[in-house]
Amino acid sequence: MKRFGLPVLTLILILSFGGCFFQDPVLSALPDYKTKVFYTSGGFQDYTDYAKYTYESVTAQDLEEAKYFTEVIADDVKEIISHINNFERWVNTIGEELKANYDFDKTIVAAGDFFYIETKYGEPIGQGTYGKFDSYTVYYFDIDTQTLYYFHNNI
Repeated sequence: MKRFGLPVLTLILILSFGGCFFQDPVLSALPDYKTKVFYTSGGFQDYTDYAKYTYESVTAQDLEEAKYFTEVIADDVKEIISHINNFERWVNTIGEELKANYDFDKTIVAAGDFFYIETKYGEPIGQGTYGKFDSYTVYYFDIDTQTLYYFHNNI
């Protein structure tokens, strides 16, 4: 048993602290944020996150150069809102700190801002595929308020 002790301990430490070294590539592609608030609910696999990052002087050019974001056009609003509506249903279901601090106003979603949606929709899982709202992350950058909203759900 001692022979396996160190490798097992090493594996446990790597798995325990592995998340500490993860850097969100979307956030890393932007200038440094000024403030951050982050709320989460759930555990290792199933969780829902909401965050807001404020910036000082991010331009449309900065967002375009980040290679993740797309400028919102009128046709995008419906898709963004559909994800936010799903997210809000989960916030209401989960309740607790997440619901108490969720303050996104959908009326700000408009052409001229920027967004990025990462989803597993259609990817294989077990004998089927992920549904549209099974696992997604939405980044919405309100250029006027210099706020990046982050919505993540994988329930």
